[in-house]
Amino acid sequence: MAGRQGRPREIDPPVGASPLEWILLTNVPVANPEPAHERISWYACRPVIEEYHKAPKTGCGIELPQFTTGKALQAGIAMLSVVATQLLQLRDASRLPNADVRPAGDLVPQEYAAVLSAWRFGEIHTTMRVHDFCWALAKLGGHLNRKHDRPPGWLVLWRGWTKLELMVQGASVGRIKKRCV
Repeated sequence: MAGRQGRPREIDPPVGASPLEWILLTNVPVANPEPAHERISWYACRPVIEEYHKAPKTGCGIELPQFTTGKALQAGIAMLSVVATQLLQLRDASRLPNADVRPAGDLVPQEYAAVLSAWRFGEIHTTMRVHDFCWALAKLGGHLNRKHDRPPGWLVLWRGWTKLELMVQGASVGRIKKRCV
């Protein structure tokens, strides 16, 4: 990004359109181009940060629980932040070109991939890939997975994750029960 007076602007605008130009306000001093470029790089991270905050709010429903103490609220936010981060990483990784070859176990515990593949395919796939895991998780959350459907969003990923959590817990209880019999 470059622009007049050091303002960031769009380098390759669509044909016939004027390039977008931004004026960034900051409370951190900018005396020369080097700190200005650093502030611009901070701003470039904004979409990821917005998506991260959208995950706990829209996907995980952080505003739904009625916590009665600050300590309970902090614990809830901490727990949902971990899930939100994991779902954000999974969603983004599923859209990368290597998603069809990258093992799901790179991003989620192997037990989750095993349980989800058993649900989705009727058998455990030890080689489940990131793309397949994400789309199966979305299907579990209510996504129809039709060819013309858009990639899954936060709500279906969260719904799928909460169901998968219960399924993994159930599988764990089933293993314990087998040992007790």
